[in-house]
Amino acid sequence: MEDVWAAADAVLALGERPTIERVRQQLGRGSPNTVGPMLDGWFGSLAGRLQAPADHADSANGPADAETPLPGPVIRAAKTLWGRALQQADERAAEQFAQARTALEAQAESLHHAQEELAREQQRLDDRNEAYAVAMQARDAQIAELARQAQELQQQLQASQQLLEATRSEGAQLRQEADAQRRRHEAKDAEHQAERSRLEERAQAQERRLNAEVDRARQESKRLALQLEADGKKAAKALADAMDRTRELDTHVGALQIDKAGLSQELQSARDEVKGLQAKFDERSNDMFALLNELRDRLPTGAAEGAAPPPQTRVRRKRS
Repeated sequence: MEDVWAAADAVLALGERPTIERVRQQLGRGSPNTVGPMLDGWFGSLAGRLQAPADHADSANGPADAETPLPGPVIRAAKTLWGRALQQADERAAEQFAQARTALEAQAESLHHAQEELAREQQRLDDRNEAYAVAMQARDAQIAELARQAQELQQQLQASQQLLEATRSEGAQLRQEADAQRRRHEAKDAEHQAERSRLEERAQAQERRLNAEVDRARQESKRLALQLEADGKKAAKALADAMDRTRELDTHVGALQIDKAGLSQELQSARDEVKGLQAKFDERSNDMFALLNELRDRLPTGAAEGAAPPPQTRVRRKRS
């Protein structure tokens, strides 16, 4: 503080008003924040120092007389300088106060705008929260509905799986029945083939002993054999169709529930057709057996030379 006051006195002695920058230049050091309060203290003590006797040492004339007052021009200049300093300080304080007040008013206005904006933002947030709450309620309801639908779909899926298993079991049973039917048809075809072979052999043995009527009977037998072969082909074709329909069951398992009635009808038709063919075959066989027996009965007793035919040459009717 002593250094600052001494520098202020030196600036005043130069005829200039002491300011913070001039005092700092005179000192060569010091920050404005430090020099400013000390310079204010120097201005506060300046009036008392001007009214009190000056106690200055003159390096050339020796110490000054303590009873000698300062010269009037110096006192008047100091008072004038002090008044100007006070006036400038008041003006500066008023200016700083006005600036501070303007800044505070601007801050208050900005704060007011900020509060209004904050209120509007709070209102928007409240509205958004309310909308979010409504949306969340709707979403919860949608999730509950989706969960219910998912549960229903799961139940439907389980029912469909059970139906599929039942359909597969039924299809396997139908395939087993078709296989059994095919094996029965094959056995009957083999039996018919063996029977036809035996009939042909016996017919050929009798043809060697018969006359013209025997020849006609042989032709009729050939015709019946061809008819039997055609009937066998028809039966084989019907069996192949039944097998094709059976194989189609494997590729249409998913549609068995819809095609079940139609498949059953087709299978029954195939069975009826096979039964019809079997009945026709039996009827034709009976006709041929009757014709052969009739021809044998009509054969003259002396037409054939050699031993008489064995008793078993009479054709017996075979029932299948």
